[in-house]
Amino acid sequence: MDYSRVYYQDPIVIVSPKPTPLPRHLALTRPFEGELWLVVTVCTFVLGIILWLLQKMWSWVSGDRSASLVSTLFDSWGMLLMKPITEIPSNMNGQVLVGWWLLTCVIITTAYRSSFIAHLSVQSKYPPINNFQDLLNRDGWSWGSKALLGTVFLYFNQSSDPDIQNIFRKMEISSIEDSLKRVLAGGFSLIVVKIRVKVQAAEIFFDQYGNSRYQLARTEYPIFGGNVWGFRQGAPFTSQISKMKQRLIEAGLLNLWLDDIIKIQTELKNADRNTEELTLNSEENSNQVVLGLDHLQGGFYLLLLGCFLAFLAFVAEIITQC
Repeated sequence: MDYSRVYYQDPIVIVSPKPTPLPRHLALTRPFEGELWLVVTVCTFVLGIILWLLQKMWSWVSGDRSASLVSTLFDSWGMLLMKPITEIPSNMNGQVLVGWWLLTCVIITTAYRSSFIAHLSVQSKYPPINNFQDLLNRDGWSWGSKALLGTVFLYFNQSSDPDIQNIFRKMEISSIEDSLKRVLAGGFSLIVVKIRVKVQAAEIFFDQYGNSRYQLARTEYPIFGGNVWGFRQGAPFTSQISKMKQRLIEAGLLNLWLDDIIKIQTELKNADRNTEELTLNSEENSNQVVLGLDHLQGGFYLLLLGCFLAFLAFVAEIITQC
């Protein structure tokens, strides 16, 4: 048998649920990374100590009354929260230090407010799964495929890549229909041939607005050379067919025809379902996001925590005074 030119390479891809939004209650801390929060906290604490030491040393020299450590720490924290300082240091070095800290606080708070508004307006999402390494990095995540046969089995079984070997050892075998249902349930990804899942998932799984609820990974893994036509050896038209395939590929007609097939299958399924058209509400139609209680629940949790700590401090004061 002689083979004509390869006209389509069908790689395997990872099918995962679309990334879900990050928790709303962490919106207050999300504008800054963890390292930046740590640096800001340490700098605020260290600056309060340095300011207290400077005023302590100045009191020894001038004989003036020195500020307490607690009040100095609260002043440095209050400046970060844009609260006016209660007592400006009398010495020049303390005033210079306070002035530069105020300028730093303006920069930090401006950056936080702008980033906070952006995070409230556009909800952040978990990072998508685009390759095998992303699958292995997800805690508590599982994946599967249909029965591995032929070239697909050899690709996983004989690969020297440690990531592929780890994927192969934890592979769960089930039908594509059951696997796609598990994908939509969350915590599971499907490893399957790309064209198979594009056609089958497009026929079955849609939300109420006709949008797909799964996501294909950007990384594609070629497992074989591709699809070809086979002819008897010595057939005179084999080279002519290969040239015609090349022209169709360069013109983009093969991809166009493939997209049309998927589109037609999808439209037929939609016609059979007889789904009713739904009107999106104003929040989903508009680019502007109306902030609600769900967006600011982190702030109310923080307020409740502050009230609880204030109550504990009140009880402690009563006990110590009695």
